[in-house]
Amino acid sequence: MQWTHMDNENGYHRLSIEAPWSEITADYQDVVARYAKGRLPGFRPGKVPRAVIEQRFQKEILADLSALITERVGREAVREVGIEAVGPLEAFEIECGTGKPFRAKLRYLPMPQFRLPDLADLKTDDDGTAARDRISRRLLELLPFDVPGELVRQELDLDSLGESDPGSEVWTAAADRIRLMVILKKIARQEGITVDETDVNKRIAEKAEEFGTTKEALQKELEEGGGMARLRDMLLAESTLGYLVEINRQQTQQKGG
Repeated sequence: MQWTHMDNENGYHRLSIEAPWSEITADYQDVVARYAKGRLPGFRPGKVPRAVIEQRFQKEILADLSALITERVGREAVREVGIEAVGPLEAFEIECGTGKPFRAKLRYLPMPQFRLPDLADLKTDDDGTAARDRISRRLLELLPFDVPGELVRQELDLDSLGESDPGSEVWTAAADRIRLMVILKKIARQEGITVDETDVNKRIAEKAEEFGTTKEALQKELEEGGGMARLRDMLLAESTLGYLVEINRQQTQQKGG
């Protein structure tokens, strides 16, 4: 994978990325395998020849591959740049074809700069969900940085809340959710908290069952809509809040002892 800087624009950082076919072949095969599990008239389920799958669903396969590579390779490029993205990566001028290098241009908003408080100061006498809520409110009180309006609009769109004016209750709530997510991501990085693909796949399977769909269908929907990054962020936030609650519990026990 190679990347080059482009001029920043309207607060966005921009990159041009390229990945040779050899680096994305496995991703392509995964996408084709997902389509091979579907039904096609004249064939038994799971018995459709690969060549038929690739010909019949070529457009869809390449669209799914583009979304997958943009997320994986794009995030890798952003990490190498050293300026973390907040919110989704936006890709444009995408070039994606079987056996050819993947090329795209990306833009993203950089992580706001702020200093984390001493985690030992996030004290609460509550436990469980109440403790999570109290710690969340305390973090928002301690770190009142601004959230880019474009991120708030994207959050409202993802939650199907439509248009809302800056300063409204709905807008403020969405901005607070984003701000808390950003804070928790920074704490997770500081404390070495991570989320692996097993956690992601488990949550997708749980939500697929809840929504009455398949894991494959839900994963495809998330990849196409930029929801995979949001899902990972949500899982990371949950793990980080759990970590902060545990710190609080241990401190309370030490004082009680």
